[in-house]
Amino acid sequence: MGAFDFTYELPENYNKRVIQFLQQLGRGNVAESYRRCTYEYEDVGLAYYAGLKGDNWDKHAVDFTFEGPEADIALLQSCNSALKDAIGKALKPSESGLLVRKVFYFASDDVSESAMIPPSNEERLNADMAVAQSVLDDLIQVGERVCLNASFNASSSENSINDYFRDMLSFKGYNEVKDQTRHGISATGKDAAEVDILLTKGGREIAIFEGLKLDSVSAAYIDAHIDKAIVNYNALGTATFVVAYVNSADFEAFWDRYSDHVRQYNLPLQTKKPFSVLPYPNAAARVATLILTRDGFDFPVYFIAFKIS
Repeated sequence: MGAFDFTYELPENYNKRVIQFLQQLGRGNVAESYRRCTYEYEDVGLAYYAGLKGDNWDKHAVDFTFEGPEADIALLQSCNSALKDAIGKALKPSESGLLVRKVFYFASDDVSESAMIPPSNEERLNADMAVAQSVLDDLIQVGERVCLNASFNASSSENSINDYFRDMLSFKGYNEVKDQTRHGISATGKDAAEVDILLTKGGREIAIFEGLKLDSVSAAYIDAHIDKAIVNYNALGTATFVVAYVNSADFEAFWDRYSDHVRQYNLPLQTKKPFSVLPYPNAAARVATLILTRDGFDFPVYFIAFKIS
């Protein structure tokens, strides 16, 4: 074989190498999701002309498409950089002449429920967190539009803003977005509760959305919404998003007071990971998260605030 006599084929031990590289990168959960997904690849021709720079003389660029359970696909997509790194090493470019260019992801709808259950609670939580991160990204995008839309202001009703989120989320590909779904139990415990928005995909709950409009840190009102979202509505331990529409001249000061209140609030469920503020998405949005445990089942809760005026 000459210096540039490449096979242009995947190495025989390619799958094993990807899994081992992921494990060595400390991404065992990604390796398990990789096992449960299928993939196709396409040789798109000479790497240089496909947009890959560097030492690629006579090498070919390859695009991969992964398909599998939604939770696994979400985890792979959230760890795209690590997965591409593992694939790139597993390809043995010096022998195969193949370089990974892009990775695409497709969540299948016909995977059985049993196949969607990860082998451990830790990996299940990681998969749920990956799905929740995708929902969070979508909520931030919708929230940015709310902040930029002059029609949403101090006089807007809580329900009208909830309706806007519901409509925009439906355009983002969620299979079902149910507004005011009767779900769980009410605060009195006597009848069914009404969820602001319940997001589902593939026949399973992926997020509970509870919206509230605030112009101050109204402790009783905030506490009631938190309790409804994480206890009354949430029998399954679904990722929960408590989204505040804030009318405040000093948004940063409001967020500091709001965060302090949530930190000090005696949550009705055990806290597995304490309240933590995430990097600010923009000047008009704030996000924090914690992980709660319900009957030994861990699930994430996100607190989001958008400045609407």
